[in-house]
Amino acid sequence: MNRSTNEQKYARRRKSPYMVAVALAIVMFMVVAPEVNEGDAMSPTINDGQLLVVSKTSYSAKRGIPDRDKLVILEKNAKNAQNVSKDNIIARVAGLPGETVEIKDGKIYIDGDEYVTENGIKGSDGDLKVKLTKDEVFLLCDNRDKYIDSRNEKLGPVDMKDIKGNVLFCIWPFSRFGGID
Repeated sequence: MNRSTNEQKYARRRKSPYMVAVALAIVMFMVVAPEVNEGDAMSPTINDGQLLVVSKTSYSAKRGIPDRDKLVILEKNAKNAQNVSKDNIIARVAGLPGETVEIKDGKIYIDGDEYVTENGIKGSDGDLKVKLTKDEVFLLCDNRDKYIDSRNEKLGPVDMKDIKGNVLFCIWPFSRFGGID
């Protein structure tokens, strides 16, 4: 081997990690994105100013539906979303397509069964009964007494195509680093 061939191999090896890092970054930003939470709608689960990592998952009756209790982000340009907030809305999926959501006597029922989230947040004011279509989900904020979600006619049930993605974990502040339920 001559000197020129060795230099070429060394140059290729030096470039290789950088090319892998760039390719990985491109793929990563196609799959996940950072999102800063604005407001306390999901308090105490997520607080104002937390930096989150969000998967860019799209949902529909054909592509799949979000899991119950999954935290999702609603596009700020979604139908009726402008009535509620100028920012993206983060909320918890409570009702799934085809289900009946009923709020009665301060309790939430999904197809007749009382709905209680894993973190124990439950309850709601007012009475409501809505049958979701095959493309709709019912979203609830954790801070239910202060924020508008699917219980209010300003937002109502949400079409799954208007969901931007779901929250994976928090990366800032470090004291809250990790998965979010």
